[in-house]
Amino acid sequence: MTKLICSVLAVGSIGLGANTAFGASFGNSSSGASTKEVLEIRYNGAAWNYSSSSYKSTSFKYSRNGKTLLNKTAYSSKVTGSVWDDLRWGDKYTTKFSWSRGAKK
Repeated sequence: MTKLICSVLAVGSIGLGANTAFGASFGNSSSGASTKEVLEIRYNGAAWNYSSSSYKSTSFKYSRNGKTLLNKTAYSSKVTGSVWDDLRWGDKYTTKFSWSRGAKK
């Protein structure tokens, strides 16, 4: 019975670990960007640039192996978008997130 309980706990821990997500936010409440990894296979991104911002725009980009997968720019609101991860191993399969602000107003 002890072996069964240990096995169930191990499987439960692995299953719970697969549901964890990584997220990060950059900037501030008036101009910034964020990314969130969901189930280790999908990335949800956002950029916001509101009237209180001192920048004309804010954007985010997902890329892989030097190619742009998604690029969105917010001028006076919030934009969102998602990409699927590549499950293969190696640097050329790594999905990268970047963000930037446009010129000052």
